[in-house]
Amino acid sequence: MSTLRQIDISHRGLTLYGAFYPADRSPMGSVMLVHGFSGNRIGPGRLLSDFARRLQAEGFAVFAFDRAGHGESEGAFADISVPDEIDQLSAMLDYAQGPSRAQVHLAGHSLGAMEAACLAARRPSDIASLHLWAPAANFADEIRAGHIRGRSLAPLDAGRTFDFNGQALGAAFREAALDFDPLEGSDRISCPVTLHHGSEDAIVPPSVSETYLMRIPQAVRRLYPMADHAFAQVGQRGMLHDATLGAILGAARERQAA
Repeated sequence: MSTLRQIDISHRGLTLYGAFYPADRSPMGSVMLVHGFSGNRIGPGRLLSDFARRLQAEGFAVFAFDRAGHGESEGAFADISVPDEIDQLSAMLDYAQGPSRAQVHLAGHSLGAMEAACLAARRPSDIASLHLWAPAANFADEIRAGHIRGRSLAPLDAGRTFDFNGQALGAAFREAALDFDPLEGSDRISCPVTLHHGSEDAIVPPSVSETYLMRIPQAVRRLYPMADHAFAQVGQRGMLHDATLGAILGAARERQAA
């Protein structure tokens, strides 16, 4: 029977909580999952936790953390910023690698996918493969245009927080985004890369993932007809999980054969 246990790491005085899914059978390697903006390690409609179980059944050890100010982790949503979140992912990657410093497969959704790509650009030799579900590389352009998902960020100009689905987002998120380039260093990513995008994604248009195709020569992309940002239909989600699992298995087998 599949099992999991709670894990945690310390980051700048905060405890970040996560889940570890040990491999059900002969180990194929490790995978780290990265959740989206304002989400958690479970993912919308169990998008990530269901995928973790699929990976676990195929022999992968899976790590999934809540970033600071998200899920069960300590910290305030008002204090989040993308550069700090990428630093958190780097600390999570250290944990997932363990003493052996083995390479880890990365899969992320939305803003988490964009941050996973930034981590892969920062630490290319530590990543076995990279899988991006609707990577939100458009977030910085939205912030510079003064809005998030069509809503004005004017409250931040008045010294207040921005109400994002009942969570208070602070000025630190905007300030760090103003000169942030989500694609900086992406040409350094050397591992296999897959991109997955819903054709009807209204939050991160499919054209956004095309920017990765132009920067990362080995990247391949799959479009999912009629799928939205969360791949919120059973058939679409099944295809997403199948395709990503197949890509991770392929990358792991190539590494074993090398």
